[in-house]
Amino acid sequence: MVKVLQLLRWPNLLMIVFIQYLIRFSFTEAIGMPYVLDHWYYALGVLCSVLLAGGGYIVNDLYDLETDTTNKPNRITIGKGVSEDFAWYLYFGSTIGAAICAYFLALHVGLDNLWLLAPLASLLLYFYALDLKKRPVIGNVIVSLLSAMPVFLVAVFDIIPAASDDNAAQVLQGFYVLSAYASFAFWLTLIREIIKDLEDRKGDLLAGYKTLAILIPEKGLKAILAVLILGAVIPVLWYASDLWQMETQYSAALYLILFVATPMLGLIYLVLKAQEPKAYHRAASFSKLIMLLGILSMPFFTLSLLYQWP
Repeated sequence: MVKVLQLLRWPNLLMIVFIQYLIRFSFTEAIGMPYVLDHWYYALGVLCSVLLAGGGYIVNDLYDLETDTTNKPNRITIGKGVSEDFAWYLYFGSTIGAAICAYFLALHVGLDNLWLLAPLASLLLYFYALDLKKRPVIGNVIVSLLSAMPVFLVAVFDIIPAASDDNAAQVLQGFYVLSAYASFAFWLTLIREIIKDLEDRKGDLLAGYKTLAILIPEKGLKAILAVLILGAVIPVLWYASDLWQMETQYSAALYLILFVATPMLGLIYLVLKAQEPKAYHRAASFSKLIMLLGILSMPFFTLSLLYQWP
């Protein structure tokens, strides 16, 4: 059972659950945003996201056995506690389960074709594991898009279907807010995936991959990463400066500066300093922490709005 949980990357699945319920309780319900999913159907949506992600992790490990032998020998689970056949059964079960969850959600919100998002995401994850992860950019972008999906799916399944003539402006505003968080998750994941390419460069090179870390010299890719990170820092600081102009939003502005923008500047330092896989692994883990800190700004802003903190 422990090996199965390791195969499913259970900490990452717990983060998906945490983020989606954070949105429901600290944003949607806290500020009175219209929504259509009751708690049972919302739980079904969370389960759909978890099954999609779990299936993606499994199929990626199934097709990554060769490179993991070099890059992550201590983290291999398939063949060491979990048989390859069982992993395939678990993958197909997760994929089919996600499609079933999406089907009932789509029926409930009255958008019948929306359930196709789940099998489409599963197909992308499959082709990523099979081939696209070996190629530059496209594999990184696919993983980043699917990492942003848990945030975006809340808007698609829960908030947008609640729109009416009376609340259209409020729903649109909520959609913009969640889209901004989804964009932040996408960008930080893209940065993390490129850092992971640098971490896994040795094994990927032996397996014949053509990732950015193989095609671009290390110093050049580090410079690109620095630019990408700055591309995330600038809008955060710009928004913080806007908040600073509001007398009641000083705390929110400080949160963005201290707990989002500053760590991202620290990430640049970690990336530029890194020389070996362990250092790149630390930088990749730190980027995941920054993404979590960014998402955690949601309840902070909600409380600041509701109680008008100074």
